[in-house]
Amino acid sequence: MKKPVLILAATLAVGACSTGYDPQEIEAVRDFVSAAELEPVDQIRVRQLSYSYVNDRYVIIKTRKADYLVELRRDCFELRRQDFTYEMVDRRQDTNVLRARFDTIRGCPIGAFYEITDAQRKELKDLGDAPGEEVFIPDEDEK
Repeated sequence: MKKPVLILAATLAVGACSTGYDPQEIEAVRDFVSAAELEPVDQIRVRQLSYSYVNDRYVIIKTRKADYLVELRRDCFELRRQDFTYEMVDRRQDTNVLRARFDTIRGCPIGAFYEITDAQRKELKDLGDAPGEEVFIPDEDEK
């Protein structure tokens, strides 16, 4: 009786590790927003929605005028899915405007937008990298 329970527990642990969900990465982005004193924005204008995945709670959207860190109101595992389900249909009042607290990305409700700089965008993308995971690619003049 104990062996099946241990096997099940080990399988669940391995499965949980392979999901890509890391609450520490989400907390690191929250700390970043607080430390950088980013102010929430109620809405942003977009032509065609595309985003860069940061983690299950945050994505980055590039617009013509600025880059925005988008905080979702819940963990959104749908951001990582390749297939599409009915639940992922976005709800919007206006096709060219995304509104915090009303609209969705991949079916997940948007909590807030934060305008960020290019340097902040790069820092946010690197937050999940552990020390030593960075890859150094020398410039042409350094070869």
